Amino acid sequence: MIDPTFRITPPPVDMGLTDLDRVISGRIVAIDYVLILAAVIFALREWRRSKSPVLLLLIVGGALTYLLEPFVDLGGACWHPIIGQSALFENMARPMPVWLLYSYIGYFGLLPMLMYNAFSKGVDARAMWLWFLVPVAADVVLEEGLLSQSNHLYAYYGHQPLMLHVFPLWWAASNTIGVYLSATVMTIFTARLRGWRLLLVPFCTLLCYGAATGSVAWPSIVVINSNFSNLLTQLGGLASFLIAFVVVYGCTQLIAADSRHKLSLNR
Repeated sequence: MIDPTFRITPPPVDMGLTDLDRVISGRIVAIDYVLILAAVIFALREWRRSKSPVLLLLIVGGALTYLLEPFVDLGGACWHPIIGQSALFENMARPMPVWLLYSYIGYFGLLPMLMYNAFSKGVDARAMWLWFLVPVAADVVLEEGLLSQSNHLYAYYGHQPLMLHVFPLWWAASNTIGVYLSATVMTIFTARLRGWRLLLVPFCTLLCYGAATGSVAWPSIVVINSNFSNLLTQLGGLASFLIAFVVVYGCTQLIAADSRHKLSLNR
């Protein structure tokens, strides 16, 4: 059903959190704590070794990227229940849960940090493709498992393309491209980020995730908020993956060690 006034799919506003959902969100926070702590320790050691705080600033960028969640959810039709929710902030009548902040730091902070650490040391095109495909597969497994085990922790609604069971696969492509672009951009521009310019680093993932939503997610967002046939809906999801593949290919051409078109990165 499409709202006749605003022409978007209305969210399931009557959905509420259960005790099981609260237990699962608590476990997610505990796991994220461990991952974030390990990432911070690694980043601090690299700062001491390389005299550069870039890895630590990318972790901070994961927290800032959380500000985009309401916008991404509105277009991509993801809903975090209002009823029973402990919200960190609210935008466009969408409360953003506290627990998701830690997941954002873990995913949008830790992943670009690891990718950048690898890309900046030099990897070939094959390795760069793996750095895209592995996080996509991990996102699918984690979210499919999380949504299957919980009741109403959050939900994807509307005419979602490429539904595996309860998780729309196109989201994994969009999420991963956001962090992938961030690592690529940082690899290209790190040599120019010195002194006060380092303050730009935390905004890199936020901007790249916004770019991924506007490009990779765009075909899926269109079909989600329309009354297209099932065939066109699925084609929208496939188009998101196609755009993601083009982006990855472009990144490999720019920075892969074995690319004939590799940029000269002065360090």
